[in-house]
Parts: sequence; structure tokens; C-alpha cells
Amino acid sequence: MAIAAALLTVACTLRMAVDFTYPRGNAKESALKLGTCADIARAEWRYLSVSSFFSIALGLLVWFAMTEAVDANIRLLVVVASTTFVVSGCGRCCGSPRVVLVQTLLVVLPFTAAMIWSGGKGCYFAALMSLFVIRNLRDVTRTLHGTLVSMLTAHRGAADAATKFDTALNNMGRGLVMIDNDGLVRVANRWFTSMFSMQPDPIGKKIEAVIAEAIAPLVDGPDAEMELSDFFSGKRGSTDDVRLNDGRMVTFSYEPMPDGSVVTVVDVTARRAAEESIRRMARYDAVTGLTNRAYFTETLSATIRECGPDDAFGLMSVDLDRFKEVNDSYGHHVGDQILRLVAERMRSIVGGKGFVARLGGDEFMVLLDSADRAQVGKIGAAVVRALSQPYEIESELVRIGASAGVAIFPQDAETPHVEALMKAADMALYDAKASGRGVVKFYVEDMAHAVRRRRQIGDALRDALVKEELSVAYQPIIDLETNNATTIEALVRWNSPMMGSVSPADFIPIAEETGSIVEIGAFVLKRACIDALAWPGHIRVAVNLSAIQFDRGDLIETVTTVLRESGLPPERLELEITESILIGNLATVLSKLNALHKLGIHVALDDFGAGYSSLSYLNDFEFDKVKVDQSFVRDIDATKVSKGSSIIKAVNAIGKDLHMAIVVEGVETRAQLAALRKLGVHCAQGYLFSRPTSASEIGLLLLKETGASRHWNEAAPVEKLVRRDEKVA
Repeated sequence: MAIAAALLTVACTLRMAVDFTYPRGNAKESALKLGTCADIARAEWRYLSVSSFFSIALGLLVWFAMTEAVDANIRLLVVVASTTFVVSGCGRCCGSPRVVLVQTLLVVLPFTAAMIWSGGKGCYFAALMSLFVIRNLRDVTRTLHGTLVSMLTAHRGAADAATKFDTALNNMGRGLVMIDNDGLVRVANRWFTSMFSMQPDPIGKKIEAVIAEAIAPLVDGPDAEMELSDFFSGKRGSTDDVRLNDGRMVTFSYEPMPDGSVVTVVDVTARRAAEESIRRMARYDAVTGLTNRAYFTETLSATIRECGPDDAFGLMSVDLDRFKEVNDSYGHHVGDQILRLVAERMRSIVGGKGFVARLGGDEFMVLLDSADRAQVGKIGAAVVRALSQPYEIESELVRIGASAGVAIFPQDAETPHVEALMKAADMALYDAKASGRGVVKFYVEDMAHAVRRRRQIGDALRDALVKEELSVAYQPIIDLETNNATTIEALVRWNSPMMGSVSPADFIPIAEETGSIVEIGAFVLKRACIDALAWPGHIRVAVNLSAIQFDRGDLIETVTTVLRESGLPPERLELEITESILIGNLATVLSKLNALHKLGIHVALDDFGAGYSSLSYLNDFEFDKVKVDQSFVRDIDATKVSKGSSIIKAVNAIGKDLHMAIVVEGVETRAQLAALRKLGVHCAQGYLFSRPTSASEIGLLLLKETGASRHWNEAAPVEKLVRRDEKVA
């Protein structure tokens, strides 16, 4: 009995050690520390080691109680205690079947051995039953362990699903709120709360309170709260776009459910901005912000459809002159800046009187409310004038020009369609450019014939130089004090086998458009220099240069090559340029002009006062000669003062102060000559002195002049002069 008491004491002590080692109050905290399988395995072996000592002591107690104890009550107490310990182990340690099995074996096997030791049928039966107990406890433990593992796996799966759902809910890119049938918020994700800056979390609150406190204050309008409440209750459809007072645009979507409803809200500000940008790109020009061709055509078509029997309006086609040269010389970034400034000037002039669009490149269209020709013409002239003013780009003045053509609907449209009206306006523009640019032209019916004529000329001009159909005629410039020629101007002529003699006014603009003016100009320059060698040494030959030659041809190399090959001294060559050449890349043009000056070549400004006139050109470059356009001399008379005479007098005074020779072009009558002498003009040119003639004939006239046998103002009687409305290049 003493041994049994000692074993019982040891068992109790060991049991207390187990309890102190694994206190039940810290079980959850201890479990949280088991982060890995290795941690769990170590904890299991530690528990098994400590609890095994208790099981061994209890097993020994059972042995001695069954074999040595005489008192039946003691035996019964030990059996009950050991049985309780073993059976409770299934629930206590089902997480580890190994621990349960070890504890069961250490306690039950001593009992089995004691029963066999004691002998007898009853003891043998008890020993056999104890083995069944071991097996049953093993099976029960395995079942409980499997159930526990399944429950833990299911719990973890549910927790993972909940975590994933929560992650998806809070990262779905839109706000979501779930409302039950009582109007209470059951779910609200982070997007929803942050979108409306909700503090605290709205879960459990009435949706009406959430709307009143957090959503409605962000929406403009006195009825915002009521309208939102109606939507959240399903009374205002399934979607609703709302603009917040901070500029954001949000879209609410309502979806009913059996136990309530779901409302989602998405911030569509960026999407709407992108849609607006796409819509604007589809309708507006990206460079100027003006309406593009597609939208303008759509608007023009709608305007035509809505026109009544008595309605009319104007359509103006505007084209920039020399813009391509500026774009090529300065670069596209400068070209874009000019286009933006052009758009601003056009919008400023047209204002509410019309609708401005950029069709592409340097083409613009203006849809005008008025059909009155005087008013439309006034607007067109203002546009051309404004667009021809210099543009300050990167601290440099850049000059271009503009031409405009106007068609009036319905009288100028063959059919009530957009294409017919735009074609008429383009024909008028084509005529404006052919007329010298910088003007406004209205459509007239015979313009279609003019377009066909220009196309015919363009086709034939391609081969005119190769077929030697071009020739050079000459016209002198006369010193009015000596009545002698100082310079002979070279003028290109074209005698076509199909069209006969074609006026330079007709084919020169076409040659400039096609670029063939570069080859034609080189031909005239070479021919003139060769012919001038046969003239007296003090006579210069003047050759006209086109703006295209400055931009596309290697002008300096061409001139020096011709002078070298012909043998003509540079000081005997005079190059005439028009003011249109100075529009655009002024710095490049001036650089080339200065290079020509350094070679000893004279430079003259031709047609001064016509087109894009500006006195600033006289300040930009030291011209040797300025030729006043023939339009100023037509109506002058020595007996009266006219605008033309006043202008010529002023230009003559400027030329005298700047040491430039002044030449008046287009002198055809003796009355004009007398008026010029009275105004103090020293040089003149025109049919009064000589019509353009061949090199051989001009040579004979110069030879006679040298012999002092002839004066130029007696060259031909007036009745033999060519028509004064004939245009000469």
C-alpha cells in the first residue's frame, strides 16, 4: 500500500507538471505561436514526453492496485480513475492520435498484464476486454481527429474565401453598398466609403442617413437628397449619372435582390474626359482647335438642309500663301504656331458672324451667316489683311499671305449639296490666287472654264521647255533725263503649237504651283546673260526671280554658274524680286540677297505697292532699285493731283533719301510720261518706249541709241502700241 500511495503521489505530481507546462488559459495564445509544422511537431513531442511520465506512473499504480491491494474499494477507485483518464484522452488529445495511443498503452497494458497475472476466468476476460478498449479508443481518436481536421480545413477555407471576397470587394474599382429590406447598410466596401469620405463606417446605419450625411452634401441642387433617396430605393431606374460639386462625375447603378438591393458607384470622370477628348479629336483640329473638315462638312450639310426658299448664306475658302515655304524653312513647330495664330485672327474677325474651320494643311473655310456680297467682301478683305500681317515667332517676324474665294448659297451651287458649294468657293479661291494672291474673289459662272484652261496650260507647260517652245523677250528701262536705256528686262514668252501665244500672267502662276518655274527661271537667266554680252557694256540685264526659286532651287550656285559659263560680269546683272519673296523665312531670303550683293549683282524690288506691301522691306535690305507697280500710273495726269501721283511722289522721295533708283512701270501714254517728269521720277518702263521684243531687235535699238540717232519716247506711234490691258511678266 505504501508503494501504491507513493505511485499515486508521483502521478499527481506529474499531472500537475503537465498542467503547469501547458496551462489551459494560454492554450489559444500558445496555439497562435505555432506558426509552422516544425513548431507543432516540437510542441507535440514535448507534450508527449511530459505526459508519458504521468501515464507510466498511472500504469504502475494500476498494476500494484490490481496485484497487491486487498481492499476492493481501492481497486475500484484506481480502475475508475485510470479509465476516466484514458477515455477522456480521446477528446483531450484528438489532435494527436499518437499521444492518445501512447497514453492508452501506458495505462491499459499494465491493467491487462495485472489481469493475466492474477489469473482466473474473470481476469482473463477483463484482460481481453482491455485490448478491445485500446482498439476502440484508437478508432474513436482517429474519427475525432478526422472530424477536427475537416472542421479546421473548412474553417480555413471559409476564412480564405472571406479574405478573398473582402480583397475583391475592396479592390473592385468601384464603390459597393448592400442594403437589406429594412434599409440598413449591411456591406460597404472601401471604395464606397473613401469616395464620399465617410467617417465612421456606415455599416448598420440607415441608408437615408448615409445619403443625408455623406452623399447629398457633395451633389449640387436643392433636391439632391430626395433624388438620391429615390434612386437608392429603386424608384429612379437602374442607372443615374451625378456630377459632384468638386467636378467629379459618378455613375450609380441599382440592382434589386431578394433580401434587399445592391448599389454600385463608379467614378467616370476620366472616362468621360477621354470620351470628350475622342469626340473633340473627331470634330476639332488638334493644332488650331477649330472645327475639322468632317465636322464642318456635317455642319454645312445641316445648314443647307435647313435653308428655306428665301434663306441664303456665304461660304468663304481661305488659303495661306507661302505657308509651305515657311513650314519647310522654319520647321513644323513654327508652322503649327503660325496656324494657331491664324486661327485666333480669323476667329477674332469673324466673331459671331460665322463659323471658322480648318480643312487641313493651310486650307480654311468660313461659313458666314450673311449672303450680302458687300458685307461678305468686307469680312474677306479683313481676313486677308489680318493674315498678311507679320507673325512674331521665337523673337523673329515671319510673314505669309492669304487669298480668299467666296460662294453664295443657293445661287452659286449647281445643286443643293455640300460638294457643289465647296467646289464653287474653291474655284473662286483658285481665281484669287491666279490673280496675284492677297485678294478676295467671288464665284462667277465662267470660273469653271478658267479652271479647265489652267489645267490645260499646266499639262502643256511640262514639256514646253524641252520642246523649246519658250523664248525670251526684252523691254528697256529708260532714264527720263537722257532718254537712254539703262537696263533691259528679260521677259519669258511661250508660243504653244496647240494654244498659240500664252500670256505670262496665265502660265507663270501655274509654273510656280507645279515647281517648273525653277527650270524656267534658270533658262531665262542663262539666255539673258548670253544675249547681254552683245549689248554695250554699260547696259545691265534684269531677270525676274520667283519665290519658288529662293525656296527650292540652289539660287546662289545657279547664278554664279550662269555668270561663269556666260562670261557676263556680275555688275551687269540685275535680279528683280517681288515683295512676296520676302514673306515667310525673311532671314534666309536676306541671307541669299546679301550673298548676291557681295558678288556685285544688283537687286531690285519689283511691283512695289501691289499685293503684300510693307515699307519695312526697304528697311530690311538695301535695294539698288525699286519698281513701282503699274497700277499707280494708269490714272495719273500732269494737270491734276491723284492718289496714284501722290503715292509715286512719296515713293520717289523715299528712294532719293535711301539712295535707291525709282522706276515706274506701265507707262503707256505721253500724258503719263509728262506727269512722271513733273513728279521728278528719273526712270520709267512701258509700252510707250518699247514693247517687249527679241534680243536682236533690242540690240539694234541700243546700237542706234549709241549713235544718238533715236530717242526711246519716239519709238512707236501710240496706235501701234499693244493693248494697255495686256499683262506682261
